[in-house]
Amino acid sequence: MLEGMPKSNIPVMGSITQTDVDWHLPRHSWDTHVHVFNPAEYPYSPSRAYTPDAALYESLLEFNGNLSRSHRPQNLVLVQPSVYGTDNGLIINLLKKHGRCGEAEQRKLRAIVVIDEHETDEGQLQEWDDLGVRGFRINTEAAGNGTDYEHLRQKIINTAERVKSRDNWKCQLFISGDSWDYLANTLRHLPVKIIADHQGGMKGMTALPANITSVTEQPGYASMISLAKSGRVYIKISGLYRSSKLTTGGYGDLEPLIKAFVEEVPGQLLWGSDWPHTGSGANRTEETKYIPEKFRDVDDIAVLKNLRTWMERNEWERMMIETAGKVYD
Repeated sequence: MLEGMPKSNIPVMGSITQTDVDWHLPRHSWDTHVHVFNPAEYPYSPSRAYTPDAALYESLLEFNGNLSRSHRPQNLVLVQPSVYGTDNGLIINLLKKHGRCGEAEQRKLRAIVVIDEHETDEGQLQEWDDLGVRGFRINTEAAGNGTDYEHLRQKIINTAERVKSRDNWKCQLFISGDSWDYLANTLRHLPVKIIADHQGGMKGMTALPANITSVTEQPGYASMISLAKSGRVYIKISGLYRSSKLTTGGYGDLEPLIKAFVEEVPGQLLWGSDWPHTGSGANRTEETKYIPEKFRDVDDIAVLKNLRTWMERNEWERMMIETAGKVYD
């Protein structure tokens, strides 16, 4: 077992019971949302909202390879987690190592960073771009403190302005679902396109109030879908547990939501495993932020089986290969 990797999060191929559903990651597929944590070599920010266990890059490669039909890791996108703040050193050094060792010819490694819109200079942005950075992330959900919509709007505008000359960069948002109603007009005119993390904050029926009878009626849904239809937003199907009250299995309550995405914007979908499955900001407090937090025990194979059955093969491959390749290549 590799250091930093919970056993439950590494699927063992010999233990899988095969079904008619080929859930495996296709060749040239992209896992567009993974994190790495290495506090021994890259200490967490003192202002972090939580303290995750270690989850090393070697463990990530094993995890991804075990989801692939070939048993080999596919293309990956490293997403800067909030515990590192604007110190992107870990993922930048992984990009450098990937380029030096010649792995770039076999599979691609990209990254999404967190930047200081006032301090990060043009030279830094260019270096990161050359290494494989493809956007910046803004995360309002890790701390579970709610959203100051106007502050968020200004931060998005200011950061997008810093990178607008890079037409291959995206603005990646981990925000609450209702935020899309407030931000819609701003995002429609933003100089960069947007990636909506974790279903865009939309929920399955188990996580919605009783007065909402359809996933498409929840706050923010219509605004986000409208932006996706216009080509401004890519919706990332990832971290299904963040949209569900279920705690085991493949989060079957999200079937109506995912199918709605597939029906309305099939060409705007991405997939990410959200490895190594960090916890929820709703469960974090000032008192718990320095207490080591275990990763979730997620049945990744059950999730992939569900996703595969909720869409046709051409839609599956479009999401896994074509759209992601266009966004991150």
